[in-house]
Amino acid sequence: MNSSHLLSASFRPCALAAGLLALAAFARAQTVQFDSGSTGALGDVVITNDTTLVLPPDGVLHYKSFTLKGGAALRFIKNAHNTPVYLLSQGDVVIEGRIFVSGDGSATTFGRGMGGPGGFDGGQRGAGLMPPGDGQGPGGGRAGPESGPNTPGSAGAGAFLQPWGTGSTNSGAVYGNAALIPLIGGSGGGGTPTAGGGGGGGAILIASNTRISIPDAGNHFIDATGGEWGTSGAWNGGSGGAIKLVAPRIAATRLFVQNRNGTGSPGRIRLDALDYTGSNFGHANPAQSFSFGSMMATGREATMPRLELVSVAGRPLPTNSTANGFILLPPGSAGEQPVVVRAHNFGTQVPVSVVMAPDNGPTETYPAVINNTIQNPATVTVTVNLPANTPVKINAWTR
Repeated sequence: MNSSHLLSASFRPCALAAGLLALAAFARAQTVQFDSGSTGALGDVVITNDTTLVLPPDGVLHYKSFTLKGGAALRFIKNAHNTPVYLLSQGDVVIEGRIFVSGDGSATTFGRGMGGPGGFDGGQRGAGLMPPGDGQGPGGGRAGPESGPNTPGSAGAGAFLQPWGTGSTNSGAVYGNAALIPLIGGSGGGGTPTAGGGGGGGAILIASNTRISIPDAGNHFIDATGGEWGTSGAWNGGSGGAIKLVAPRIAATRLFVQNRNGTGSPGRIRLDALDYTGSNFGHANPAQSFSFGSMMATGREATMPRLELVSVAGRPLPTNSTANGFILLPPGSAGEQPVVVRAHNFGTQVPVSVVMAPDNGPTETYPAVINNTIQNPATVTVTVNLPANTPVKINAWTR
């Protein structure tokens, strides 16, 4: 029996209103001395060649200073909890090369496109009598036939913002907020009988106590694009992911979170700084998903509102995880199983959705409400119907 467990805690913007007001007050208090949260444990790092880093279990990379030299490409191997990338530095962050947290294209023969770190996978393709699966994530596209663009019933594209040009009623729903708190990646496209959906772009936070610099000249960028659609004809790409930069001073130019094939939605870009001298936002792509401000908070502070999955089917999940919950029940297991969800720091009634997403077949959503007005944290137990002998991912986010 596969009993590995991961977690997903995502938020809808409507339930974050109180939390974002509290965040704004918190951020004003931090403007005198911003702290990225880095311990400096990894020291001063200069990357000169193409490098792939294995993310630690919490996804956090603690630097004293960080430089990615021109011509070098930086990629990441996802951890077991599929957290976003948190690149934190006590000193300057200089990006003269390329950083990739993009999603994979859908597999046209087997499987599906994988999401980038902190992003969500595309829906599984069908196989024989097994139907295709829906895309993962809050904006996952639903499964359908490979009918091509402008066909309402075709497999849907993943959403973060509004998907582009698919014409499918199976495309995913818009989610998240401009501040990218919480930080969450892109959603996957729906599967078809012959091809999986594209994976959602990943999510990355880069925060510095001093300065972040991405020069204008040369081939320098951060890429969180979504995965391409398959060659079957369905426009079921994954959505773009999330890029968030926070530092007292930001001089940045080239930031990309669009979907590379134009079917899944673009992702989001957020910059927060007190000084933008030297910045040129003309290269932020796409422009409609870009925002900036002076909210000096990373979203990782202990006072931030957050959800977490505590347990699935009686099995505890790792504390402070931020990825998907995966479970495989053996044959003969009872279908109805408890899922425990915990809310922190909302200070209100929190409407949540527990989402059960099997590899094959449609997702099912179970609504609930957590009373976080008196107890903090507060929990709710939701009973879900899990299929036996079928891989299932469990997610929880606010409605």
